[in-house]
Amino acid sequence: MTGASAQVGAEVGPGAEPDAAPGERVRRSLPESTRRLLLIVAGVLVLAGSVSGFYLVSDVFEERYRVLVAARPIDAGETLHSADLAFDLALVGSIPHVRWTPGAPLGFEGLVAAQAIPAGALVHHGMVVAPDVAAVGVELEVVVPLDLALATGEVSEGELVLLVDPGAEPVPGDEGRPRRVVRQFELTNFDGSRMRLYLEPEQWAEWEAQLEHVGGSFMVVDLGIGADARETAQRLDAVWLAQWTEAAAELELALAAAAPSAGPGELEVVVALDDGLVPSGVADGDLVLLVDPGVEPVGRDPGRPRSVIDVVRLENYDGGVMQMFVEPEEWYYWRTLPTRLGGDPLVLPVPEGTDVDDMWARLNAGWHTAWEIFAAEAWEGP
Repeated sequence: MTGASAQVGAEVGPGAEPDAAPGERVRRSLPESTRRLLLIVAGVLVLAGSVSGFYLVSDVFEERYRVLVAARPIDAGETLHSADLAFDLALVGSIPHVRWTPGAPLGFEGLVAAQAIPAGALVHHGMVVAPDVAAVGVELEVVVPLDLALATGEVSEGELVLLVDPGAEPVPGDEGRPRRVVRQFELTNFDGSRMRLYLEPEQWAEWEAQLEHVGGSFMVVDLGIGADARETAQRLDAVWLAQWTEAAAELELALAAAAPSAGPGELEVVVALDDGLVPSGVADGDLVLLVDPGVEPVGRDPGRPRSVIDVVRLENYDGGVMQMFVEPEEWYYWRTLPTRLGGDPLVLPVPEGTDVDDMWARLNAGWHTAWEIFAAEAWEGP
């Protein structure tokens, strides 16, 4: 054995490692690149384990809060009710949310969803709008001008008031209408002189029609503390109706006193006048010539020329007719005149300063000459 060992040891060349002593473990070293790769992998595993551990621990120990969520899908434009909202546990961090309390859903009662909200989604105030600050869905905007002349004090947003049709005073030809309460209403989006409302198309059309009827704006009556709106409206309507009735009666009396009437032995006659010769028409008080319209010659019928038959001052003239009160003989003349002429007499205004007789003569001469020419052509035929 000794000789064999010596022989083996003698064969070991320069640079070779001697055999390990008996009972010793042989140690081998890894290449440097392999050792570095193993270190990097180990570091990544440690980091991943740390992050996972942090989230696992934070998920266990971080407190979850009750937050407001949608109990059902809510469409944009829907009006919310407290029953549409519920609570859920969530880790929300900085995400917009509303902490749940038993009264939290009541804060959303009557508000309108500005966007679609899925069931279970967090609900916060940025998702809703008040029903009267913007048009939602098919709503339309109407601006309601308000006249505060009847208000006894300062009126403000949210105050319950009476909206009043201002009415119209009776005038000749128009009986007007009494002032009256149209409705009671809470001032909404009120800026001191008008309201801005957002309404469904049917309601929008109703407000537009009422505004047109009342002349474009409502008057406002504020209600005192403890006042009954219905009783106040009834009392005001009664007062305003009495005032309008009195004004209408006074107007009727005034018109009756000013109206022309027949004198002793006179009869009333209404004469229709044709102002076709006057593009601008004639008016009460004008001095005019009455003209026989004449008849065109046809064949052997010579007809008759157009001619001036009278000069009159238009009195009680309106809408193409003149009202006259005359003696019976004259009444008969005017009453039968359209029949004798074959139509209503024509009128020609006499310019101020014109010689009536000269104008009368020149017109008759011109019309007679024209008639003679037409009659000759009609007699000769084609």
